[in-house]
Amino acid sequence: MAGLELDTAGTLALAREMGVSGWAAAELLTALRMGLAAGAAARRPSIPDAGGAAHGG
Repeated sequence: MAGLELDTAGTLALAREMGVSGWAAAELLTALRMGLAAGAAARRPSIPDAGGAAHGG
């Protein structure tokens, strides 16, 4: 997740305001990180296979 940053302190503060604590807060952070990573991957251009696989022809 290079280049992606999550304001952990801000996210934990938001979780506390929502009444979330303990494992639920950890799950919230994990879900946010996974969402950031998925969004970044979706925006990244796909790289075609560089070869090495046998292709029929």
